[in-house]
Amino acid sequence: MKKILIIEDSQTVLDNMAKMLKAEGFWVVTAEDGEVGLELAKKHLPNLIICDVMMPKLDGFAVLTSLRQDPTTATIPFIFLTARSFKDDIRQGMTLGSDDYLTKPFTRDELIAAIQAQFKKQETINNFFRQKLDGLRNNIAQSLPHQLLFPAIQIIGLSDILVQNSHAMEAHEIPEVAKRIGKAGKDLHDMIKKFLMYAEIETIDLTSEQGQQLRKAKTTFAEIEISTLAKEIAKTFGRTTDLILELDGATVQISDHYLEAIARELISNAFKFSVQGTPVTVKSASSDRKFVFSVGDLGQGMSEEQIADLGAYMKFEDKLYAKQGSGLGLAIAKRLVELHEGSLEIESILYEQTTVTVTLPIAT
Repeated sequence: MKKILIIEDSQTVLDNMAKMLKAEGFWVVTAEDGEVGLELAKKHLPNLIICDVMMPKLDGFAVLTSLRQDPTTATIPFIFLTARSFKDDIRQGMTLGSDDYLTKPFTRDELIAAIQAQFKKQETINNFFRQKLDGLRNNIAQSLPHQLLFPAIQIIGLSDILVQNSHAMEAHEIPEVAKRIGKAGKDLHDMIKKFLMYAEIETIDLTSEQGQQLRKAKTTFAEIEISTLAKEIAKTFGRTTDLILELDGATVQISDHYLEAIARELISNAFKFSVQGTPVTVKSASSDRKFVFSVGDLGQGMSEEQIADLGAYMKFEDKLYAKQGSGLGLAIAKRLVELHEGSLEIESILYEQTTVTVTLPIAT
């Protein structure tokens, strides 16, 4: 039996929707505000969430943002309910990653059709995994975790929407769908780059010529490389005023390509997992032939288990499945630092702050 969570502050609308969906054979869970809805989503892990936009305590946008940031709820199909006159709600919901929207008032047939469309898409994904999982387990070249499949499915699905429904869409809605396709494509590209780099560094033999050349590479003016990158990332997040730079110069025993990969991961995570208006501090200093580079934020933080898991030993195939998303990026950064005889340390208080400190040798 499919489980559907409805989050709606209007008791009349909530009761009517619940009654309709129960009559269709669905298991229905209801919440009258966003805070309760978010708790129930994490508790029940429903197959689909239908959520109003305007609600007390926590609105629909905040609910969706929180769900998409949690790996356990990030891929649950999400349908927004919005008043017909509020086109900005539709635009913002699409930007945040909603899968569909229904405008009030809607008919029973429109509601059921929207739900069935999402279940059909989800079934396509599940069928793909069932058919391919056995072949993927031990084949690094074919490894395709959900983080790669999900944006690919988004690109296909959104492209179909444009092809089939562009004639019925309003002019401003078409660019929004195109933007979502572009974002999904960029996400897919970034994840592929991460997996290729992870495969590369995990197979490096430090006793080989390649390994010897890796440790001979240098980055001159490391502070300029880091500063330029940090400003670029801050601008991307629209948070240039939140960035604090305190950088000392040095020539570091690592290539600029790998230094950029480490810095990009740490700085991007700091902005991604903290809220606008809070500082992201990037520091560097040199002493005792060591270059110490740190990134700190006042954001989501990490638990002791998450930090410990980052350093846990796994076979390469297991790492590909266990360390997906930003976890994989952090694992890449840690591995790169260790290959260059350095260290990466994380100090964090869950839901309060995180500081990641990288120590690398200064070039002789």
